[in-house]
Amino acid sequence: MTEDLRALMRAELNSERPPPLGDVVGAAVRDGRRIRRRRRRLGTLGAGVAGLVAVVLFGGIAAHSEPRRPVVADPGGAQPALPATAVSPSVSALARAAQKSPGSVPVAPTPPATTAPERSLAVHSGIERAAGPRKKATTGAMLHLLTELLPPGKTSHAAVAADEDLHVQMYLDRGDGPGMLRLTMGQLPAGGTRGGTASVSIIPVPDNCRQSYVVISRWPDGTSVQIDVASCLAGTGRVDPPGREVLTPDEAAAIAADPRWGLVMDADLVDRGDKEFGKVPVFAS
Repeated sequence: MTEDLRALMRAELNSERPPPLGDVVGAAVRDGRRIRRRRRRLGTLGAGVAGLVAVVLFGGIAAHSEPRRPVVADPGGAQPALPATAVSPSVSALARAAQKSPGSVPVAPTPPATTAPERSLAVHSGIERAAGPRKKATTGAMLHLLTELLPPGKTSHAAVAADEDLHVQMYLDRGDGPGMLRLTMGQLPAGGTRGGTASVSIIPVPDNCRQSYVVISRWPDGTSVQIDVASCLAGTGRVDPPGREVLTPDEAAAIAADPRWGLVMDADLVDRGDKEFGKVPVFAS
């Protein structure tokens, strides 16, 4: 009975037409081709974007890894080396650049400063001679007048020369460290009157820290004032400790050309100076 039923079912199925599969297969083939083409396009685009990102990133690393060296002229006259043309860095080069610390960037040596040239100028005081009683100049009067003429700051280390000449010393600190000044007053041979105009010379002195530059004023009657602007302080040993140039050349010129300097000075100024600076130590020459 069972075999007869199976035989009838097979006969019934064999008499039916098979379903049309051609469109299904063609559509599947077309869909597969379409999917493959889409994948290829996406793959190509992805590779291009990845390459662009890599170029941007690598280029950024290369740009920021290049040391920023200032151009320094060759003392021998050779032209300074120009940076090489940028090329695409290799992965190993980028890795080495990434491993460098900021401290490994080379620092070019500071070029030596050029010495300012000597120059001369005429300073017009407009005063022939100070009015009032006069007295012979003293080192106390010089120190007192110097403190009045200096720019604002803290003064210290007032001292005089051991030979009792009109030669004094003063330190000035304008807020960034002390600097030493020494002032000498004398009389040069001359046959004229004092006059109201001083001839001032500003003279650099290389390799002498106690006289980084010297300012000398001269009047027609022979009165001369010299200011030594130092770049060190007066030491007790072989080496002088470092200091600062606390006056500009123009400031020193204005002080040296003040008409109150002279071998005879205002009597009141002399009295006040001797009271304030009558007993000060002797500085080491």
